[in-house]
Formats: sequence, C-alpha cells, structure tokens
Amino acid sequence: MPYQCQPSSAAGSNASCNARNFEYYDKAIASGSHFRRSCKLTASHHDYRIIDALPPHVRNTTLLIVNLREPAARAVSHFHMLRRHGEPGALNSTVVQYFVHDPAGVAISRNRMTRVLAGDFCCKDGAPAVYDSEQLYGKAAAALDSFCVVGLTRHVQDTMRYVQHALGLASDPPPKNLHYHNNAKRYQPVDPDVLRQLEAANGRDVELYRLAERRFERQMQAIGLGGGRGGGGAGRAGAAGGGAG
Repeated sequence: MPYQCQPSSAAGSNASCNARNFEYYDKAIASGSHFRRSCKLTASHHDYRIIDALPPHVRNTTLLIVNLREPAARAVSHFHMLRRHGEPGALNSTVVQYFVHDPAGVAISRNRMTRVLAGDFCCKDGAPAVYDSEQLYGKAAAALDSFCVVGLTRHVQDTMRYVQHALGLASDPPPKNLHYHNNAKRYQPVDPDVLRQLEAANGRDVELYRLAERRFERQMQAIGLGGGRGGGGAGRAGAAGGGAG
C-alpha cells in the first residue's frame, strides 16, 4: 500500500512530497494491479484522491466506507496519539497551542476530515494548502455522498450493522464486541474552553460531521434502527476508502 501521506500546509512544501504515493496510485491503483493480488480489503488514511484513482471496473464493484468522528474528540485523540509517538510539537505544548496556533500542528489537524474528503489533505507538487473555504467544504460534502456507508466512530456497532445490510448479509446476530479502543474513550475534550476553541478552529469539520450524522440517521432508519443516534478506512468487501478522522 502507499506510504503515510504528508499533509499539505499553508506555506507549501517540497515539490516532491508524496511522490511515491502518487506514483503508486498511477502504477497500482489506477491500473488495477493492486486489486489483482487477492486483495479483499483496502484501508488508508490518504485523502480522496486514492478513491479517484480507482479504475471504473473496481470502483463500480466496491463497497466504499468512510468513518467520521466528532471533530473536537478527533483532535484530542490525534494529539495524544502524536504524544505517544514522541512528536516534539505535541510533547511540548497543549492541544490548543499545537493544533490551533502552531503552523505545524495546524497543517495536520485543522479541518482534517474536510480536507481528506475534498482530496486536498496530502500535499502534491508542494502546493500550499487551503484550510477553510466554501469550495473545500463543497467538494468534501459531494465526496461524502459517494460512499456506500457513512460511519460514526461513536456508533461503530451500528455502523457495522449497516455494513452487513449493504453487503446483503444477515444482521442476526448483530456484530459483537465492537468498540473503540481505550485511548479513544480516554482522550475526550472536557474543558469547555478547549472544546470551544477546537470547534472554532475546525468549523468546516463541524459542518461536515453534522451532515454525516444526518446521513447516518437515514442509514439507521433504513434498517429499522432510527432514533436520534447523533454524535461522533477504506475497504473492499471490497476496497473501502478513507478514514477521514
């Protein structure tokens, strides 16, 4: 699979950034050779361009799944993940300092889900990033509609029940023992001021998440599980695309 993608930034970056990824898209994804290796499931944290690279015969027979998370909770969890991996910027600051005020942190976090779905998160040719615009949000909203399944991290069990439905599999018994890992539960924004600042810095993600909630509720209604479940990968049951969070 492609390498971890380097995010774009407002200041621009090296012209060769993510060159190996885009080469892989051309040689293995777009050609279809990636899927001839007995591939049954493909997951990535790349942006929507990996979905755009799918050849028609693969895309038309692929269950596309995207999973979104409540933006402030996603940011806090991401921040602590960076700390666990020794990221200097995260180790030496708070989540607000790094993700709202530090240019390096802003590049990897601000409106991340919107940028991923818009296909503008991973840097290409060193072009500077746009973190917030109507056009960016419009592209992300349109991309969201292209996924067969829109999941919410807070409702992973119900998300998988809808995946079963989409695949035509029996939903009885329902999937068991699905939950987010302990770190995801532990790292939640609890300070109201932190929550406010993270939501303000990620306004497009907040809008996109609300859109995803409405789509998710319609999915639940379609399988008889409606009732106000708001809140908050890529693979081929197929190749699902995108972990937007």
